[in-house]
Amino acid sequence: MKQLLIIILMLSSLFFTACQSPSPDKFFGKVVLNTNLIADFVPERYGKHLEQETVEFADMPSTKKVGDEAQKSVEIKIQVVEKALKDIKELNVSEAEAKALKEQSIALFEKVLPVYKNEYTAYAKLCDRKGSAEEKQALLQKIEKNDMPEINSAFDNVYTLGKAYAEKHNLNVNWGN
Repeated sequence: MKQLLIIILMLSSLFFTACQSPSPDKFFGKVVLNTNLIADFVPERYGKHLEQETVEFADMPSTKKVGDEAQKSVEIKIQVVEKALKDIKELNVSEAEAKALKEQSIALFEKVLPVYKNEYTAYAKLCDRKGSAEEKQALLQKIEKNDMPEINSAFDNVYTLGKAYAEKHNLNVNWGN
C-alpha cells in the first residue's frame, strides 16, 4: 500500500510539472529565439548556402562530393524546423499574450516548413545534379514571389508580439537594431 501511495505521488508530481507553464525566458526562447533557426530562409541566402554545399575544388580531394549534399542539408533543416514546431506546440501557456505569441510562432514555422519540403528540396536536387542556373533561379524567384510576403509578415508578427512579451516580462533582449 505504501508503494502504491509513493507511485501515485510520483505520477502526480510528474503530471503537475508537465502541466506547468514555462518561465517567461524559456517560453521566449522557444517561440521567438528559435526563429533564428529559419533566419536564413530568404531565397538568396539559403540558395547560396545550398549551392556552397556542392562546391568541389579539383586540387583538394577532400572537397569531393557524393552528389546529395544539398539535399541532406535541406533534410536536416526540415528535421530542425519540425522539432522546433513540435516543442512550441507542446508549450502549455494560459496568459493571453503568450497564447497569441505561441500561435504566431506556430504559424510562421508552418509557413516555412512546406517550402523547405517542396521548393528548397527541389532546389537542392538541382544543385546536387548541377542543374541549370535558369531552373534554379526560377525556383528561388517562385519562393520570393509566392512565399516571402506571407513569411515576412509572419516574422514581423512574431517579433512585434515578442518585443511586447519581452518588455512585459523584463527580459533582456538585444533585437540587433
